[in-house]
Amino acid sequence: MDLIDTFAVVGEVVSWIGLGFGIPLLIIAGMIALAEGRWDRVDIAVIERADETIVRWFAGGDFHERPLAPREDIGDGWHRGFVSARNPGHARVNPPVLRRLFATLGVVFAGIGAIGFVVSMIPAFV
Repeated sequence: MDLIDTFAVVGEVVSWIGLGFGIPLLIIAGMIALAEGRWDRVDIAVIERADETIVRWFAGGDFHERPLAPREDIGDGWHRGFVSARNPGHARVNPPVLRRLFATLGVVFAGIGAIGFVVSMIPAFV
């Protein structure tokens, strides 16, 4: 087995691993995108009340508010938030990262798999 065949075998293994992980991750990212819908940016106001901190925003032609969860650690004042396009009454103070995480990992793995596929095809042209 010469050097070209070794590259072809390594490229074949890398393509199976990369595409085997990348395509399902991209499918999961697409399913999350379909389930969540679009998140639009909106200005939110964080207000300290007597016993709780609330978040207020204007979306969908109406004002909305909800209590700030303890894990959402932001200060008083104006901030950039994200509101669901399907339900303007549902807002986040942090950007949605799960879909982006799966999409990024899927693109990286699928790209590595595509490069491995190209490398595995070298003996066919040489």
